[in-house]
Amino acid sequence: MKITAKEGRYNKVHIHIDDEYLLTVDAAYWLSCGYVSGDELNERELAAFKDAAGSRRAFNAGAQLLSRREHSSKELYNKLLKNYEPEFAAEAVARLVEIGMLNDERFARMYASELYEKKGYGKKRILYELSQKGVERTLAEEATEELFQDEDNIERIVDIIRKKYYNVQCDEKQRRRATAYLMRAGYSPSEIRRAMECFSVDSYEEEGWY
Repeated sequence: MKITAKEGRYNKVHIHIDDEYLLTVDAAYWLSCGYVSGDELNERELAAFKDAAGSRRAFNAGAQLLSRREHSSKELYNKLLKNYEPEFAAEAVARLVEIGMLNDERFARMYASELYEKKGYGKKRILYELSQKGVERTLAEEATEELFQDEDNIERIVDIIRKKYYNVQCDEKQRRRATAYLMRAGYSPSEIRRAMECFSVDSYEEEGWY
C-alpha cells in the first residue's frame, strides 16, 4: 500500500493510501513520522500509523479547546469522545496533563471563583457545578472553601437581594421569587430566612431606608 501526502490549508496534510483519502494530520506530525510520499506500507505499519495519527489529532484538538478556556479532565475527555476513539481521547488527556496544559486543581479554583464572583452562587451550588464538570469531590471542596473562609453568607445574600429584588420588603411575590432564586443558587433555607429578616418593614424604618 502506497502512502501519499498532499499539502492542505492551514498547516494541514491530507494522507492518502493507494490514492484514497485516509485522514488529515498536521505538518509537524507528518514530517516527524518517518514516512515520505510514495513509501510502501504493510498492514501492520498502516495500523500503527493510523493509531499514532489518531492520538496526535486528539491531542491537537484537546490543545485547541484548552486554548479557548480551561477544562476539567473529564469534560475534555467527553468532548474528545465525540470525534475520537476512547483510547485516543484518553491518551490526549494524559499527555495534556503531563505537560501542564490540563490541570483539574487549577480548573476547580478558576471555575469556582467564576461562579462565586459572576453568578453569586453559594457553596452547595458551586460544589454541584464542579461535580457536573467531573471535578473530584476533594478538589471541589478545597476550591470552594477557599472562597468562603472569611465570608458571611448572610451579608452576601442580603447584597444579592438588594441588587435583584429591591422592593422585596413590601412585595410577597418578590420575596417568593427571591427565596426560590437563592435556593437554586445554593444557599440554605436558614440562611435565606435570616437574610430576609433584614428586609422587614421594621428594619427598613430603623435604618432609614424609607
